[in-house]
Amino acid sequence: MRHFSTAATRSVALGTLVLLTAAQPAQAQTAPKKYKIALILGTTTDNFYTSMQCGAVEAARRLGDVELTVQGAPRWDATLQTPVVNAVTASGAQAIAIAVNDGRALFAPLKAAHDKGIKIIGVDTRLLDSSFVVSNISSDNRALGAEAARTLAKLMGEKGTALIPPITPGITTVADRIQGFIDEMRANHKNIKIAYKGASEDASAFSAAFAANPDITGMFLIANNEALVAAGAIRQLPAERRDKISVVSFDAAPALVAALKSNQIQAIVAQKPAQMGALAVETARKALMGQAVAKSIPTGGVGLTRMNIGQPAFAQYVYKSSCK
Repeated sequence: MRHFSTAATRSVALGTLVLLTAAQPAQAQTAPKKYKIALILGTTTDNFYTSMQCGAVEAARRLGDVELTVQGAPRWDATLQTPVVNAVTASGAQAIAIAVNDGRALFAPLKAAHDKGIKIIGVDTRLLDSSFVVSNISSDNRALGAEAARTLAKLMGEKGTALIPPITPGITTVADRIQGFIDEMRANHKNIKIAYKGASEDASAFSAAFAANPDITGMFLIANNEALVAAGAIRQLPAERRDKISVVSFDAAPALVAALKSNQIQAIVAQKPAQMGALAVETARKALMGQAVAKSIPTGGVGLTRMNIGQPAFAQYVYKSSCK
């Protein structure tokens, strides 16, 4: 998924190396074999990736023979992520698990890493050409987008106009979830019209869309920051319009969950980033051990609402701001 940093989320020091090593007996003559695995996050300032790091660290600790490093750039920007990949490639890592910022732009540096014998695992997002990638671990974004459409259609009473973001090139997860939403709406909710907001992520894009589409009664949003900006834009509308708009968003950052609890948004599709992080470490280790791994490993999602967010079975999927 495309994950953007937000002022509501707190940055953690993910660029620092996280080293997990086991104590060695004093009499040991040779150190036990360690699998050197690097996790490169989509960004170091998003709770989604903090949760992914937590899952990866826990898996490495549990396995005991993994030396894990976690790095990333502070913003979602392929020009910032590429030097991170190059540095990890030169560091002696045996496997790289990465949430690529751009499915085209990261092809060359990751192919260069592969050509040096490094195992490549996609996590969350993926390269457009994954022919040399050992495995891709990701939500089934089309299915989750379709579920978001069904949820929003019900909230809208099966009529009105749904505002959604345009599909932007290069970020495969975002494209999949929006396409899944569109396909479901067009196939099964024919009385709902789809309108697209501008590509800008600030409040002006929403204000312009509200002005151009006075019949908007629903919004589907694809990430934390976008949803928080949208909630602010909705609050600026006259009460008679504001109270008619239902919002479904991806990703359960703490700030977004707070907006859910206060009824600024009505439903969240939470992914499972901690599970992705754990699977990334486990899959990389298997590949390094010469074991067979699946080319694609899907992870699920959970629907969060004001009715269930207080229940432990659902609250566990709120994203983390730290791994403490």
